[in-house]
Amino acid sequence: MKAYIVRGQGSELELSEVERPRPGPGKALVRVKAAGICYRDYLAWTGWQRVKFPTVPGHEFAGIVEEVGEGASVSPGDRVAGMMYEYCGECEYCKSGRENLCRNKKVFGEDVWGAFAEYVVADSKSLVKIPDNVDFASASFAACVLSTLVRAAKRTGIGPGQLVVVTGASGGVGIHALQVAKAYGAKAVGITRPEKAEHVAKYADYVITRQDFAEEVKRLGYADVVIEAVGGPTIGQSARALKPGGKIALIGNVDPNPQPLQLGLYILKEIDVLPVLQGTRSDLVEALRLISEGKIRPVYSLHKFSDLPRLLADMPKARHIGRQVVEI
Repeated sequence: MKAYIVRGQGSELELSEVERPRPGPGKALVRVKAAGICYRDYLAWTGWQRVKFPTVPGHEFAGIVEEVGEGASVSPGDRVAGMMYEYCGECEYCKSGRENLCRNKKVFGEDVWGAFAEYVVADSKSLVKIPDNVDFASASFAACVLSTLVRAAKRTGIGPGQLVVVTGASGGVGIHALQVAKAYGAKAVGITRPEKAEHVAKYADYVITRQDFAEEVKRLGYADVVIEAVGGPTIGQSARALKPGGKIALIGNVDPNPQPLQLGLYILKEIDVLPVLQGTRSDLVEALRLISEGKIRPVYSLHKFSDLPRLLADMPKARHIGRQVVEI
């Protein structure tokens, strides 16, 4: 099979011919139809994530089950979306429904070979069947993006009557965070660059293009929740935009260096900062349901498999709207 191999930190992606893997007990071989490109892929490639090299990158995928091992919970021909990790199902976190914190978790593209390939082997527990009316491209990034946002909505209690601010609102996480907030009944405010405001306005109730966006949010009545899809560069304004007792769902980390925080602001307003790692299996099921019911319209651009090295290298430039997906 053809696969992109990375042999070390920052090394070139090599399109190579490698032996097609076989699924062991409980595993499934998935023919990858679409794979999303995430900023985490860029961080892993450039050394900010712990990676077992050499590897095939990519943790966002959807495809068709081709072959299964003994005891697998899926069948050949099933249309499936992959979680971004495998989990053991036995540790204290897995047994309490928090498999995203699994002690034995293995992330695709970092701990085990990932999805920038024609085939990927995955534990069948980490595969969820795709509704018939959901396409592969939409499902490919449902685990990393949408299930994480579903988890953020649950952790922060997003609901009717609330005002939810989304930073980085034109990105793959941000533009879907607006839709998740509205799917749960809230009003959504998108923070973005002026040149991207027109696109963001299609999904937000309000759009703000100022870097010091807190003052404009206050005029709307203060935010109940901020979905922080950027991280350090915007979190100070996010805290100022919140009402006392407000909550920040911390997802973005575009600058992984240590960040200064004005602690007094968080203390005096008693702000809850709730980091959101990844969605669980049930979160992915919920995300796919929201797509199937038309409550979320996935925003993505389709690209050739051969474009992947260029797209990955260009991730920090943030020129795209929504997710970038390669067809395989």
